[in-house]
Amino acid sequence: ILIFVLFSGVASAQSEYQPYSYQFYQKLNPDIYNTQSRAHTALKPFFIDDSLVKTHYDALMGLGADSGKHSWAHRKLFNEHLFDVREKDYTFFADYLPDLTIGKDFSGSKNTWLNTRGYQAGGTIGGKFYFYTSGFENQAVYPEYLNTYINQVGQVPGQGYDRSSGKNTKDWSYVTALISYTPVKYLNITLGQDKTFIGDGYRSMLLSDVAAPYPFLKLTGKLGNVQYMAMWAYMDDPLAPKFNSFGDDRRKWGVFHYLDWNVSNRFSVGFFDAVIWAAADDQGHPRGFDFQYVNPIIFLRPVEAQSGSGDNALIAMTSKYKISNGITVYGQFLLDEFISKEFFSSDGSSRNKYSWQLGIRGGDMFGVKSLSYLFETNN
Repeated sequence: ILIFVLFSGVASAQSEYQPYSYQFYQKLNPDIYNTQSRAHTALKPFFIDDSLVKTHYDALMGLGADSGKHSWAHRKLFNEHLFDVREKDYTFFADYLPDLTIGKDFSGSKNTWLNTRGYQAGGTIGGKFYFYTSGFENQAVYPEYLNTYINQVGQVPGQGYDRSSGKNTKDWSYVTALISYTPVKYLNITLGQDKTFIGDGYRSMLLSDVAAPYPFLKLTGKLGNVQYMAMWAYMDDPLAPKFNSFGDDRRKWGVFHYLDWNVSNRFSVGFFDAVIWAAADDQGHPRGFDFQYVNPIIFLRPVEAQSGSGDNALIAMTSKYKISNGITVYGQFLLDEFISKEFFSSDGSSRNKYSWQLGIRGGDMFGVKSLSYLFETNN
């Protein structure tokens, strides 16, 4: 219910930046993986502008709203925004988002639960500006395997810093906020704090949604069958040794480029590169943003090498092929460091670091509408 409320009733405009939800995006699979569509599927969150996708998307957004079958209170709780303003020059919506989940950890013989109180608000100004923010306060008792992991790293996976200090009941916040501007139909500029996911699978070797939201500036361009993204981000590294007695975490800068080319309706290929560099040295001496990485053009490895290769650069590629409307194969391959002589030797080398992904996904399994499947391996 919360996932549906989160997306319901949002006006569709070119400038709108749709928040990423793995579960909600599955509802769009029949359209984005249709052999008649050339929608760019690897870079998420989406802009809903493909004609095949938009028809289904609008139907999902209007499902149950103003149907006349339910009372005003029922619609506001389950199908519509709590506040919804639609004017010619602007729109605004806001919602209260509670969530309560209970369960049982049979291995640890304890009850599990999640208690969340949240909000979201957003809207448009004219046809070019979009803004959105959400915030959640959470407490939870997790199964023992998750509880152990959180105690080890101090982080709730995909969420943020655990304030419970090792207690059984975990306590954390989750906040996103962004402003999106589309000056022309070929370019979108987004500034905010959120996540970005690159890939067609459940996981991503390139850039995933496992980390907590982070501040970023993102440029996304689209021309014909090519989509290009350049993003600069500022991240936190809580597992690294602290800088000082105040417990300040280490910070790191990151620049990410991704080019997605739909060669045909069925086949696409993507190219990715990234550079990560520390915001301070081991003694805590600050290193600000490195302006040599402002260049929005893909493949910054030569720039990183020019500065002495002190930063962490990696390159990767993605690809997918739609076998039919219901079946798509996809994959990723990433290189962190590469020494060709040692890479192809029988002994291998610890200096070479690489990963790969291979998967197959589809929908309407056994003829059941909206029953999806995905098989994936990451190594």
